[in-house]
Amino acid sequence: MSDISIPGVKSKYDTEKLIEGLMAVERIPKTRAEERLKEMQLQRTTWLDLNRRLSSLRESSRALFSFQNPFNERVASSTDEAVITGTATREAIEETKSFLVKRIASADRFMSDSIAADAKVPKGDYVFSVGEKAIKLSYGGGSLKDFVDAINRKGADTVRAQLVAVRSDARVLVIESLKTGAANRLGFSGAAEDFALSFGLVEKASSTLRNLPVDAPARFERPLDTAKVLSKEDVLFVGPGAEAALKLPSPVSTSGLVLELEVELSDRPASDPVADGPPSGPAIPATGAMEYEGIRIDSAPSEAILPEWAPPPAPSTRDDFSPLYLIDGSGRSTALPAVAAGAGFKTISVPLPVYMDTFTGIGVRNGNTGRDLRVRAARVYDPTETAGMRPKNPVQTARDAVVVMDGIEVTRPDNAISDLVPGLTVNLWQESDKPVKLKIEPNREAAKESLIELVGNYNRLLAELNIVARPDEKILDEIEYFTDDEKKKYTERLGLFQGDTTLSQLRSSLQRTMMDAYPTTSGPHQLAEFGISTDSRRGGSYDASRLRGYLEIDETALDKALLDNFSGVKDLFGFDTDGDLLTDAGAAFKLDAMMKAYVETGGIVNIRTQTIDNQITRQKKDIENLETQLARKEDDLKRKYGLMESALGQMESSSSAWDSFGNSQGK
Repeated sequence: MSDISIPGVKSKYDTEKLIEGLMAVERIPKTRAEERLKEMQLQRTTWLDLNRRLSSLRESSRALFSFQNPFNERVASSTDEAVITGTATREAIEETKSFLVKRIASADRFMSDSIAADAKVPKGDYVFSVGEKAIKLSYGGGSLKDFVDAINRKGADTVRAQLVAVRSDARVLVIESLKTGAANRLGFSGAAEDFALSFGLVEKASSTLRNLPVDAPARFERPLDTAKVLSKEDVLFVGPGAEAALKLPSPVSTSGLVLELEVELSDRPASDPVADGPPSGPAIPATGAMEYEGIRIDSAPSEAILPEWAPPPAPSTRDDFSPLYLIDGSGRSTALPAVAAGAGFKTISVPLPVYMDTFTGIGVRNGNTGRDLRVRAARVYDPTETAGMRPKNPVQTARDAVVVMDGIEVTRPDNAISDLVPGLTVNLWQESDKPVKLKIEPNREAAKESLIELVGNYNRLLAELNIVARPDEKILDEIEYFTDDEKKKYTERLGLFQGDTTLSQLRSSLQRTMMDAYPTTSGPHQLAEFGISTDSRRGGSYDASRLRGYLEIDETALDKALLDNFSGVKDLFGFDTDGDLLTDAGAAFKLDAMMKAYVETGGIVNIRTQTIDNQITRQKKDIENLETQLARKEDDLKRKYGLMESALGQMESSSSAWDSFGNSQGK
């Protein structure tokens, strides 16, 4: 039974091997077509990668001359960042401002007396106010911790509470306003007022406000000159050389009090200029004449001998920028710090306990010869007092920031001031007795980073162009930043577009663009002058990689150019030659125009990829047709070889029958 053979299932003639050998020859066209398809797909992927590199280079080019280019960015540098910092926008102009931070803005922060750890907070409607904003909390009663959590949930960005364990069995409650400024005082009403009083957050206080009447000026140290001291519409006027005092009916203790007043020390209008030359002298009447028989004889004129004229001495000019004095209960006076001159009232706030124990008034002495002094709204008060209550344990009280900018004193409720200098936000951090300068200048670091990005994208594109142009593995070895996977990927692309004139022209145009000279406001310049070139290092040994067109950056030269000739660097990449406010020249402008022809819809890359897509489609159809033909061919061979095996089987059977018949006849 071992010699049984079923055609198509089992072949003792090994026809399957014969068929496979024949089909291997038939598959050669299909194999070549599949290899060609892989090459087309690799070309398509390579073009898409090149398109991404071209787009990246175009974007980094446009970033250097568009409206949002980094050359228009500004940065503010401070001589003491612990005191003041600044944030500049593109609208800021290049300048240096001087700031003296007298006081930073703060918010109310009250601490309670010591509270038992297991103390309970009663049910009620608790109202906490900060300035004009009120937070109402309907609390159902509970522990201190629950109450604090409820305040924090409800308070949002207005009020915050904190519970501090001062001992294992005792706590203190801290409630603070989250808004700075003297107008944003922390207040309690409803059940919150009783709670604040009972837990020692606040205590009742009689009003400490005392107004100094400006309509009743008194003698200071010299008699009052009513011709130079006037009071009108709640403003006290003190002329040059005069003095006056504003006093309370009786001295008051200065504990916790602040003196606040508004002062203006302004220049007087210029007087008429004195005529040059000596005076005309006395007027002498005519001496008369006589007439006799028609003859008139005039008398000789009278003469007055005048002394030699000497011009009068120029009046002396005196400046006095410290016109204000504090007067204590015994009548002694203490000078206050200087007042900045200039039109407009300036608010001055003086903490009285720093200077004296009792206070009775202020003295005003105008020692200037060419300035008028005005005072209004003078008062003493306790700044922590609100609605008849004051904090019992104040950790911090609400107050405005006071800063002097270029000699002009301003107050603001916040420590971030954005309305002093256009395009500049000034951030106050702490007080200082010395002026701090804020310098607004170009953001050179941002410009440098953008230039580095441009060079990086340029080199990456040029590397890919070099790879597809030549089948030279040295090109890959020279690129140190490639990973192992990238080297493997780009090895397949070596010389893929060798001889492609489009890419060869692109490479040449890129190199020429980065070597050309471009117009600027100071004349034509090249990138190499500012530290960007194909060979920023001079001298040294031969290096083939430096001959492939890659750009290098000499950071020292670039930093110097950005510092000394910032506008020149900006113009080199994008410049308006005809004054129409549109960039029409520069290295980045030219790169953008060049890349546009490749990456835009209907551009070179788009046409190339569409062509390859069409080729891939046709190639796939060809492969499908070849597969159909191969299948038919294989079926036909199997059928024919099956018939052959069947015929051979029949012939062998007949031969065996004849052999058997012959043997039987022989016997």
